[in-house]
Amino acid sequence: MTDQSKPVYSAPGRELTIVIPTFNERDNILPMLELLDVALLSIGWEVIFVDDDSPDGTAALVRDIAQNRLNVRVVERIGRRGLSSAVVEGILASSAKYVAVMD
Repeated sequence: MTDQSKPVYSAPGRELTIVIPTFNERDNILPMLELLDVALLSIGWEVIFVDDDSPDGTAALVRDIAQNRLNVRVVERIGRRGLSSAVVEGILASSAKYVAVMD
């Protein structure tokens, strides 16, 4: 199989997905994105915030940011909670070659 005929398993330019489970983390979203921008400057990356229906509007903020940033996504879980299952959902939503989890 030549390089041109190999299947592509990740979105163009997305080598890494960072999965971040959240609950009431609204105030931390923008600082986290700023730090990721600096730390991951040299690679294609995306971040998926997996939010457990935070009452502080975490998911709504991430959705607003995602309107202008193609590398930011949110999975909002309503009626479900738990760190392990949030991580699994974030990983399943990724199309990147590599996944990292931050908690």
